[in-house]
Amino acid sequence: QEKIDISLFPLSLSSRGQGRVGEMTQLLSSAFTFTVSEATKLARQSGRATGAVILLIDEADALAQSREASQMHHEDRAGVNALIRGIDSLGRAHLPAAVVMCTNRLSALDPAIKRRAASILTFSRPSEEQRQLIIEAALRPFGISDRAISDLVAVTGPTNERGHGYTSSDLTQRLIPEIILDAYPRSNVREKRALEVARQIVPTPPFRESAS
Repeated sequence: QEKIDISLFPLSLSSRGQGRVGEMTQLLSSAFTFTVSEATKLARQSGRATGAVILLIDEADALAQSREASQMHHEDRAGVNALIRGIDSLGRAHLPAAVVMCTNRLSALDPAIKRRAASILTFSRPSEEQRQLIIEAALRPFGISDRAISDLVAVTGPTNERGHGYTSSDLTQRLIPEIILDAYPRSNVREKRALEVARQIVPTPPFRESAS
């Protein structure tokens, strides 16, 4: 939208360190210091920035778990504090930078982290229409018919036996590769066999928070 280059910095879970005292705090602080440094180079006192930075924290619940958890280790609490300080440092500096956190355990994140979020976006499992778009885009080049695609869409949705359907990653990282690899190299993708493969895959169950 702004016609500027974006630098993406994925934060590895190795930032948790090896459990040594102060290690997680130091690693997180270093990550934010680097992000601030790179974003500062792109900021301008007047006019638009020449670029922007995104610090991506995947599996954010591993780094930003709520400090209210009774079993939380002191080092983990210190790490969450470091994460909060880093987010605040970016906000105060008014830099062209953003922190994006991804998790499938939103309720596990520390409340102070969630209060600082400019926006919280939640993504549900793909609808029937979305599943059809994913399956059709991947398997149509193999000559799969409309009827077979409709059958796959139905099989990958909620059923009487389970109340949930496939996740997006179930479709793109499990179902479609398994259908293709099942046929390769002996034959092209066969519709009947593709449906059998789909029925054999157990979709990822919804995450349920355990009672504290």
